[in-house]
Amino acid sequence: MLARRELPLDFWRFNHKWGAPRGRETALTEQLDILSDRLGLLPESVQKAVKGNARYRRSIGPFAYQPNTSTRTYEYPWAHSQLGDLGPSRVLEIGGALSGLQFVLAEDGHEVHNVDPFFDYGTGDYDVDPIKEHSALNELFGTNVVLHRATLPEADLTGKFAAILCISTIEHLSKDDVEATLLAAKDLMAPGGLLVLTVDLFLNLAPFCLRTSNVWGTNASVAWMEEILGWEMVAGDREELYGYPEFSTENILGQLEIFAIGVDYPQMAQLVTFRAPGGP
Repeated sequence: MLARRELPLDFWRFNHKWGAPRGRETALTEQLDILSDRLGLLPESVQKAVKGNARYRRSIGPFAYQPNTSTRTYEYPWAHSQLGDLGPSRVLEIGGALSGLQFVLAEDGHEVHNVDPFFDYGTGDYDVDPIKEHSALNELFGTNVVLHRATLPEADLTGKFAAILCISTIEHLSKDDVEATLLAAKDLMAPGGLLVLTVDLFLNLAPFCLRTSNVWGTNASVAWMEEILGWEMVAGDREELYGYPEFSTENILGQLEIFAIGVDYPQMAQLVTFRAPGGP
């Protein structure tokens, strides 16, 4: 399926609780602006001291440290909901970078691993040391997410995972890298485990026009991903997932008002979950 413009109540509650998808920094910055208006211009050193304070950093929440598109307002709570019936388990996030979902999953009681090479996918280099910042965020939120700075095929991972999540990362990868990543995920998945994917669908690329790539990547066929996996789709709608025969650009474009569309870039978010065979 495609992420919707309208949020279910439980998704709204998730975002309110955790400050998803961009943290609570905006509201606190507005408070600083009000204070500046009343007391005169706050020195930059004072603002830096406030923003570097641990209490402030906790207050803006785990989603404040990684830039996110507006469609994550739906993506994050949806992905989290896919693990709703999963007790404390071993969970892997592909491409989690410094995003907040990994820390939420850790607070849920999961053993969380995050695999990310911290490549530049169009936004420029990180303005912080990602390894140090990730460690600081673990300390800040009282979590113990294990970070592996590598692509998934190159990561030194052992054991199996009950769930693997990949939020808005697939579209950045080449076709060969997508296949290698999915095959690596297959090897690491426990029987009956869940692979939860959100994949950007760009309105300025094929099949909506002749252009095939942009600064962020390409529109990858979800049907092709299913062929690689050979697993059952347990959440998703083929009519809204690129690559399936049921998918129609006319149908998508004819009901754009119901879908979440990026505020900063013309993209939507495809949501799909596959289940590995086996298990109880």
